Amino acid sequence: MEELATEQSDATSLARWPSVVLAFALLAALVWANLAPHSYHQIFGTHLSNFLSLANLASVEDWLNNGLMVVFFLAVGLEVGHERRHGALAENRSALAPVLAALGGMVVAALSYLLVAASWHGDATVLSGWGIPMATDIAFALGGLQLLGAKVPSSLRVFVLALAVADDVFSVIALGVTSAAAVSYLWALAAVGVVVVVLFMRQSVTSRSPYLAATFLLWLAMAKAGIEPILAGAIVGVLVPTTEVGSAPSTSTKLLRPVALISSAVVLPLFVLANAGVSLSGSAFQATQTSAVVMALLFARTAGKVVGIAGTVFVLRSMGIFRFEKGVSMGNMIGASLLCGVGFTVPLLYASVAFSHNDALFAATQLGLLLASLLGLTSGIVVLLITARKAKLTTA
Repeated sequence: MEELATEQSDATSLARWPSVVLAFALLAALVWANLAPHSYHQIFGTHLSNFLSLANLASVEDWLNNGLMVVFFLAVGLEVGHERRHGALAENRSALAPVLAALGGMVVAALSYLLVAASWHGDATVLSGWGIPMATDIAFALGGLQLLGAKVPSSLRVFVLALAVADDVFSVIALGVTSAAAVSYLWALAAVGVVVVVLFMRQSVTSRSPYLAATFLLWLAMAKAGIEPILAGAIVGVLVPTTEVGSAPSTSTKLLRPVALISSAVVLPLFVLANAGVSLSGSAFQATQTSAVVMALLFARTAGKVVGIAGTVFVLRSMGIFRFEKGVSMGNMIGASLLCGVGFTVPLLYASVAFSHNDALFAATQLGLLLASLLGLTSGIVVLLITARKAKLTTA
């Protein structure tokens, strides 16, 4: 695990400043949406010309959510491919625990949402949001760990990175399955054709441009087919070659840094700015339906995530499948699990699908994610600080 930590230093460092940028974007969205709500909704709801309304993306918000976010998913796909060959997912034994922990966190979070939502308000529309609390945001989770510096063992950072990468893979799959609408089979066939071409390209094409072009073509075909188009980035990203040619870096490595930079510095901040502008008036608690969403998300993103992730680790450790590296304890694993409940990106994408025709429920989702993120961040940092202090006293 220590060797993996060295290999992951560059990838982990990428999460230090993006979390700060996203925090500023979140703050800007909250201030703007509450001080000047009319201009906020007017700008992001602006309808574009016929030329720009490509693939049914009629507004600025549509382009951000279903257009530019393909860059984010391309970065995710590239990272998954890189980790599978060189990093935290390269060794099957090392990757097993974070992968199972990611699954545990997602499943228990979804079940927790359903449990609270059903007991609070059994409306089918509310229950359709079960997928919202499942995903972990890499930037926020690792950013929270970076705030504590050397107080957090490097092996714990690697574990959380591997968990978040696995979480992204499963979230992408779940989003694609749950968001599928009426499918145009002709365009779906065209999308399959693009994937086949990329598979052939892997054998000899090392230039970056053809893979970027393939991402755009697959995005367009999936959008026309009625399949979540932004997943095109993840599909192509995973397929980009990760094998070095002589002393030259792999195509995946050459693409990962610029794509991750654009995603972190431009795409994600714009996405958060456009989607995190929640009203803090407290109106979400005035109706049973909306308050059910808020409370279900709050419970699922904190308690559900922690029980799912830390509980899975505890079981794997008890079975002898997984062991803690030096400096890692059940206490700081719980703290890291709390940080995994922080985030907005994929959860808001889920919400835009599940509550696409219900603005009140989408607003309740924004508030629920905000409260859960604040609670997860503060409690996670407190737990990690306490465990770091106990570890220091033990070794003193």
